[in-house]
Amino acid sequence: MNDKERLDLTKTTEFERFVDEVVVTYGAQGVGIIGFDMENILYECYRGYRDVANQKPIDLDTIFGVASITKSFTVISLLQLAERGLLNLDEKIDAYLPAIKLPQEHMPTVRQLMSHAGGFYPQERFLMKDVARSLNISEGQELSRNKELSQKGIEIIVDRVNQMTDFTGRPGEYHSYSNFSFGLLTELVQKFGEEGHYCDYVEKHILKPLNLERSFFEFQRTKEEDNIATLYHSAENATLDYEDQGFVLLGGGALKSTLRDLMAYTRLYLSDGMYKGEVVLSKEAILSMYQPRVSYKPFEGYGYGLLTGEINGIGYAGHSGGLTGVSSYFGFTRETGRGVVVLCNTSNVPSTAIGYAALKLINNQKPDWHQAEVVSGTWSAEMLEKIVGLYKSDEGTSFEIVETGGLPVMKIGEEQFKITPIEENAMWVHNKMVDSYAPILRDTEGKVRAIYSGGRMIKRVK
Repeated sequence: MNDKERLDLTKTTEFERFVDEVVVTYGAQGVGIIGFDMENILYECYRGYRDVANQKPIDLDTIFGVASITKSFTVISLLQLAERGLLNLDEKIDAYLPAIKLPQEHMPTVRQLMSHAGGFYPQERFLMKDVARSLNISEGQELSRNKELSQKGIEIIVDRVNQMTDFTGRPGEYHSYSNFSFGLLTELVQKFGEEGHYCDYVEKHILKPLNLERSFFEFQRTKEEDNIATLYHSAENATLDYEDQGFVLLGGGALKSTLRDLMAYTRLYLSDGMYKGEVVLSKEAILSMYQPRVSYKPFEGYGYGLLTGEINGIGYAGHSGGLTGVSSYFGFTRETGRGVVVLCNTSNVPSTAIGYAALKLINNQKPDWHQAEVVSGTWSAEMLEKIVGLYKSDEGTSFEIVETGGLPVMKIGEEQFKITPIEENAMWVHNKMVDSYAPILRDTEGKVRAIYSGGRMIKRVK
């Protein structure tokens, strides 16, 4: 790395103070962070351990779960199939999965599902292990390529989709993060990819061409690897069971990978779909992934499997992931040719905030997590009355908006989080260290019908 590429020491120190505060505040057991351009690693930061009990360190080749970063691999697969003429992204999903029987006005296209704009509220997850037990698949079998399990999984998803009677809106109207959407998309790759199984397709057409040797879907392999992260739900709750919270259709979040492999993967975006002179995906297709397709926030939109926006005038794109023992993020600024990867082996750590700060650091900006200035407004007593209530999703999110001393507060279990109104249809929710922008959706009478949380539209139930 030449002198011009060296990072400002003051900014690096400020960034690492922020990381250390995150580690303490959220109980992160191990985290690895890298920043890079097309040729060099510009920055590395490691905190904690991959295995705390045995004080095993994290390095570039430590395997982590990456959770929903997997969704971008699924999108690349679909775009490859579209370029080969095997799929039309503008077809409604029932053209390819005729068992889906939604009303036509609520039948999304493949393209809309890729942007979480299918009109689906969050649905209850069902886990791979539970479905395997129902099929009498014995423990210890490799589940990632079990076709009986995949078939049962898509049948369950289709059945639950067909039971939907309440929608966020018309397809394409609103964004609401949907694992069921990517369950359906996983099945399209499996059905039309001509490789026998979703995992076989991704391995042949993405992992191998990019030489991602330590990225894989297999679950039994995690028991054989030495340099692999223990999964921590909390400091006291540790496991190496990567199957434990696995979603039955794998394209939504089952990939395991490393900092080094995800750096190579991120460089695919920085090189417009090329890897060592070979086309993995056309420039037109890869650029399409981070064009905003549906509004998410005033400063951020959703493309195909990627969030996209601006940091101080520099465009960025990326995605986070979260499961038991997984908090992950990858992102890049194509304009400056730089990227970051954040991998953590602990649940509910704000990896996206670390990622935004890291993107700023390697672009010589103040390395904080802020995407937008926290501005404040006020709500009248009448407006406050219309937002107070209980909000729930079938996926498990539950919170209350209550009034305390004339001010709104979000209650999640025993915890309370301050709310700052922005305007009539938006607010900031203040977590331990970071603030979340939360759009508000109202009915025709002005009463709140849903609030965004975690990118999902959470319905008011009372």
